[in-house]
Amino acid sequence: MSKLPIKIQVGIRDSWEKDDAPVQKAIRNLKEVVGIRVTVNPEWPLLHSELGSFYPDKATLVPSIASAVESCCTALSTLADDEANSEWADALLEKTESHIRIFIEVSKSRELGLFWSAQQRGIILALPKSAVPSQAYMRSFFTGNLLKLFDEKSTHEPFSPTAEPAAADDWADVAVDNRTGNAGVVELPQRHLAPTHVSPSFDIIPDVETVSRPDELLLKPPYHLIMYGGGKAFMEVQCSHSPTLQFLSDYLTKWSKTNHNNTTRPPCAEVKLHQSAFGLGVVYDRLTVNSETTRYMVQTVSPTILLALIEGVLGYKLVSQDGSSWTFRRDIEFKGSRY
Repeated sequence: MSKLPIKIQVGIRDSWEKDDAPVQKAIRNLKEVVGIRVTVNPEWPLLHSELGSFYPDKATLVPSIASAVESCCTALSTLADDEANSEWADALLEKTESHIRIFIEVSKSRELGLFWSAQQRGIILALPKSAVPSQAYMRSFFTGNLLKLFDEKSTHEPFSPTAEPAAADDWADVAVDNRTGNAGVVELPQRHLAPTHVSPSFDIIPDVETVSRPDELLLKPPYHLIMYGGGKAFMEVQCSHSPTLQFLSDYLTKWSKTNHNNTTRPPCAEVKLHQSAFGLGVVYDRLTVNSETTRYMVQTVSPTILLALIEGVLGYKLVSQDGSSWTFRRDIEFKGSRY
């Protein structure tokens, strides 16, 4: 908190933390209406870093964010209290697992956004890279978007650029037809060039304000991955690319056998993702695989399945190997992902 400008600190105290602040009243009212926990924990230093330049008067930043959260909570309360929305309210309770979590992120545009995140099991309120709209507009916006919050198209997915094939009438295909002497669209043979990677050259240290935030920066190559074998029953993977870890977690979880020696029938190996301490939103930087070991049974966790996935499926290249640790690198960007 001490890193924040004094006007931001005062705004947090007066517009967010006070019991009689409108946003706190809206959160309490939502709790009373739905009868379950509601949590909103803004990352003030990160929000200030991302949005500070859009608020020349720093005293207006926190009240603006508080106003957006208040409008969202008010819209939630109104919808949940309406009998006509009983099915939607049931879906809300089921999806949130009886704990409404509202995460405040920053949109990649000047538009307000609202999404459902299955990863965080919560609502993503994406603040625009501009001044927030009026409360009347926000309440209307939140009401409409909350009603379709659990539609498939409303889920929160990271943007993944994809290469589009050139159209038949692209200017690159305009040439002179030798038969007529006139310019026209002709079919040109497609050239298949081998992908090349040119390592960038850096001769200056950039200003920290010009570098993307971690959850965006780490989606670009090079991707670094380190795997450790901490014994027969434990493996750990650290990776700069969060979707890589999510893929490994989903694959291992899907194919893990059941431990029939335990009455609760848990999986033979516990696969767990660990969130990074940096950035906005969900960013994973570590995966652990741990098997249950008892005096009667030792379930070995072999590194070979992870090596096969990392090299054979994800295309990482081995850089070095030392004892029970492996270091990999991938220089080609992943163009698409479901994570």
